[in-house]
Amino acid sequence: MESPSMKVKCGVENCSYNKNQSCHAEALEVNAMGDGVANTSDGTACTTFENK
Repeated sequence: MESPSMKVKCGVENCSYNKNQSCHAEALEVNAMGDGVANTSDGTACTTFENK
């Protein structure tokens, strides 16, 4: 079974996966922050982030 593929916009300039505001990570992981429940996008975090 082939994995899904999508373009992911990235506005974090100091992430090593950011190339021309596009995420070039092999996989992307997004999790809820704090209590593990996200009610808006503000309650989420990209855990794939890697500082340059």
